[in-house]
Amino acid sequence: MVWTGYEVDAKQPLHIVIDGLKYDLTQWKNYHPGGHFILHQYDNKDATDVFTSFHGPEAFARLKNMKGVPVDCPVDPKVAAFREFRKKLEREGYFQWNIPYTIYKFTSTCGLVVLGSYLAIKGYWMMGAFLVGLGFQQLGWLGHDLCHHNFTPYRKLNNFLAYIAGNLLGGFSVNWWKNRHNTHHAITNVMESDPDIDNLPLFVWEESDLVRVPESWLASSVVSYQEFYFVPWTTLLKVIWEIQSLFFVTSPKLHNRSFLASLFWERATLALHWVWFLGVAWLTPSWSSFFGFIFISEAIGGAGIALIVFMNHYALDHHEQTERVSTNFVDLQLGGTRNIRPNPFMNWLSGGLNLQVEHHLFPTIPRNNLLTIRPLVQQFCKDNGIEYQELSYWDCLVEVEKKLHRVSNAYLERMKKVE
Repeated sequence: MVWTGYEVDAKQPLHIVIDGLKYDLTQWKNYHPGGHFILHQYDNKDATDVFTSFHGPEAFARLKNMKGVPVDCPVDPKVAAFREFRKKLEREGYFQWNIPYTIYKFTSTCGLVVLGSYLAIKGYWMMGAFLVGLGFQQLGWLGHDLCHHNFTPYRKLNNFLAYIAGNLLGGFSVNWWKNRHNTHHAITNVMESDPDIDNLPLFVWEESDLVRVPESWLASSVVSYQEFYFVPWTTLLKVIWEIQSLFFVTSPKLHNRSFLASLFWERATLALHWVWFLGVAWLTPSWSSFFGFIFISEAIGGAGIALIVFMNHYALDHHEQTERVSTNFVDLQLGGTRNIRPNPFMNWLSGGLNLQVEHHLFPTIPRNNLLTIRPLVQQFCKDNGIEYQELSYWDCLVEVEKKLHRVSNAYLERMKKVE
């Protein structure tokens, strides 16, 4: 996907509709804490539900100080019902944080990395690598919570803790993650817009996207076997995140002014990550343990994240850009999101992201409340004639493999016709 840089679109006009008022955000977008790319996806569109999903009282107060022009913006009955449902959950306290849970989750997650590092230094490097890798995986979910601001009600505190969990301990850029992941939430499964499903040249998720695959022997060798190398490839996800993070923090043109303001801390915390991580590996007994520690921890961290997040969206239908224009927020989220059926182990392992349906509808609800609202969301879907999608973990994995196989077969058929 081609990401629009700060220098390229800084002066491009931007207007967004929220609650029946049209706002000129041409100047504000360059200060938006979540990046400017996400805003352009709703240029001249109704962004009411997206705005409400991501923002807290501070953002609503700031919005009141902006001048909006009234516009006629009809509301789909399904969306109106969803807005009332959200208000009900707010009244009943599901958006409130639980202080003991917050302390437990932060300390236990960071503790995995600390304990693993200690064991590695003491000579038990394989066990240490396993625990650090598991810690990396859990830090992915912790950073996710912090960047969604559902961990504490204090945004500055969330951002501070995110630099610790994400940059310092996890090795990925918080602002790179926000820029990418918030866009994914706003335009879930929209082709050529949702960065999470744009995985060329390694993976193609829709037959209609095959036109972007180069007609070469190399592309044929890769795409036609994508269902076979998918699982082994997941071990590289963390490395890919790290590489993309390094590109992000060394390319200021990708940043708006909000990101630029924190660029020093981004770079400093990422540098410290590599100092401690490579330092621990260096203190293991030998060169083989040095490389073994790095490989095992990175592979576990990457596969542990990828083999969860790829289960929720990729096997479902993807929208063309023209479809997205006519698809409301509720249908967009529920049509492109699937749960992994919950159980105590899966709830912990996946960081609550097995409950992806609930999370995509309400990103700022704390993780510990997602399971509680699940039956309420199921009832909402039933009342409004919407499919609530949920499968076991293994069925989710099978669906992903089937999708990859279907598209790779379509690619082979396409190549035969070209020949």
